[in-house]
Amino acid sequence: MATLDDDLNELAITISMAIEKARQLKLSTSAYILSMALVEVWETTKGGERNIAGDITQ
Repeated sequence: MATLDDDLNELAITISMAIEKARQLKLSTSAYILSMALVEVWETTKGGERNIAGDITQ
């Protein structure tokens, strides 16, 4: 059974991939909105470190 931290980490990874795809498609507004969602996840977890690409490292 996945824990809340596991679910949040999975969500962060999914959002990070969606941000990258939005950037590739030149959808800057979508990338911005997804980035704000990712910040919310980071603030909730408070334990994940962010690398330069914006992905959470474990």
